[in-house]
Amino acid sequence: MKNTSPKLNWVIGAGVVGADIGTSVFYGTGILFPIVGYLAPIFVITACIMMWAFKKTYEEGLALSPYNGGAYSMILRTVGRRMAVLAGALTFVSYLATASVSALSGGYYLVSLIGGNGGTANQMAVWISFIPIFLFGLLNTRGIKEPAKLVTMIAGAHFLLLLIMGLWGLGYLAVSYDEIQWSKMSQLTPSGELNLSMLMYGFAAAFLGITGFESAAQIVEELEQPTMLTVRRLYRTVILLVSITAPLISILCLSILTRQEVDTNLNSLLSALASKLGGRVLMSLIVVDATLTLFAAVNTAFVGFIGLATTMAKQGNLPQFLLKRVAHIYPSIQGYPLIALPFAVIASLMSAFVAGEVEIVAKVYEIAFLGVMVSFCVGVILMRNKFQKKGVLNRCSPYLSKWLLVTEKGSIPVVPLLSAMVLGFATMTLMLHANEHVMLMLETLLGATVIAMAYYRWGVLENRLEKRSDLRLGIGKFASMKDLPEDLPKYILCTGGTAARHLINQAIRKILKERKDPFELIIFHAEDGKDPEGFFFELLQRVVSQQIAPIYKEDFILTVKILPGSLSEGLQTLKKTYDFETVMFGMGRDPVAGHELAEQIRQELGVEVIQLS
Repeated sequence: MKNTSPKLNWVIGAGVVGADIGTSVFYGTGILFPIVGYLAPIFVITACIMMWAFKKTYEEGLALSPYNGGAYSMILRTVGRRMAVLAGALTFVSYLATASVSALSGGYYLVSLIGGNGGTANQMAVWISFIPIFLFGLLNTRGIKEPAKLVTMIAGAHFLLLLIMGLWGLGYLAVSYDEIQWSKMSQLTPSGELNLSMLMYGFAAAFLGITGFESAAQIVEELEQPTMLTVRRLYRTVILLVSITAPLISILCLSILTRQEVDTNLNSLLSALASKLGGRVLMSLIVVDATLTLFAAVNTAFVGFIGLATTMAKQGNLPQFLLKRVAHIYPSIQGYPLIALPFAVIASLMSAFVAGEVEIVAKVYEIAFLGVMVSFCVGVILMRNKFQKKGVLNRCSPYLSKWLLVTEKGSIPVVPLLSAMVLGFATMTLMLHANEHVMLMLETLLGATVIAMAYYRWGVLENRLEKRSDLRLGIGKFASMKDLPEDLPKYILCTGGTAARHLINQAIRKILKERKDPFELIIFHAEDGKDPEGFFFELLQRVVSQQIAPIYKEDFILTVKILPGSLSEGLQTLKKTYDFETVMFGMGRDPVAGHELAEQIRQELGVEVIQLS
């Protein structure tokens, strides 16, 4: 049943993305201070400036590939399925770590308010972390819009509180300027040293403040039309809010708090600042805000995971049963319960296992997140160069980089290239500074995810190979040949309906009318999860061998080809196997949708597309 729920407008989209990025003020300066000391605000500002380049990169990528899946979809359409699955697995790990770390961190904040220490605090935080995980798991079974509204309200209240605190802090600075110990900044770093290695590490660590930036790429198909205008507005809103609040709060924390207060409260600098500005009341308010905002970030993980998982399932890289919905039985459940609920169970188990080791999982999350963004940037570069060769960039021109590096093999957009280099450097730097426990967990989670996906995919392909083999028939002079030639001009006919015989005859007559020399017609059927037992494929083989082949005497070859996955993905695979310049398919019942599909195929493959009536 098709989901007819309204699309997300830019305000709600900004709430979903901003809920995750907005949590950076709770830990960003605390992470940077031990590395670069009082220079931390400069690195926070640098990350905020770079977000504008990332915004341009993501706008360009989503204009070229306006489909859910983010880096996975970009890599799939340029490099292929194997690397795309790896990008998808990395994204899965990122969202899984996001959910568990955010829920646990929110739990610890709440425990700090109500009391608790040591092992008791860990147990309380774990039990509390289950609340947002299962709450958003259940809410997302109703569709992504309902929880997104709740998250948007939390994110809006969070940024409003930060702005108020910022103004309050500036007022405090103006009134108490002479009482602040400015001499503490004479020693810039805790160690008293400052070298290139520390600056590089600080630069890399600063990008932890933009976690969640890629979330919009997982829900682009759910955004309100015109999609790219919605994307532009939501990113602009989030970046403006973060660019104002994050540096301001960082400056205020390091200016107003004494050196001892900073060292004592590295994990909760914002709470310490609130306590100094407004006492226990404001501190309690900040703790509640931190708890709710971190809990809201759990929903960002759900939204991103659901968007990616549905895309991968539709393309055959995850089991089709994940797409099963029950809206026809329970109209209020418009989402994907078999994706949302298992994710909630896995995230809650991870929260239970890593309690007391949140820092390790947080590092895994950081590396995985930046790796996902690097993959997206690389995908944009490949996609832009691929489309540039085909001259089909006019549709996306308002969102494309104007600065290009022109080489003999093509052109490289400068902004995505710069983004990829910066993020790649940050990722490698964090990996070099990560301890063995972090790398072990990252390798374990990523390896287990890839193996699970590969095992499922191999099973699909093995089942198909056991039950179905391609049919290849020679007509005319090729009928008596044992080894059919492979170098004939090739045409692709896409068919998947009951009118296959009429469509095949029409395609053959059209080709025979245009050429007299031999050719090969490949009759292609994309399963797309709709024919798991191969009934249509067997029917198609019988139609071709029993009803089509006997009535022609001209010299050509008929091939019946079936591939799992979507039509677009199947054609991409065929293009790597066969050298063809023409794709044909029927108009179908919806001519408008047929024309849109033809344009999409023409852009992606750079081939002639013929629609048969």
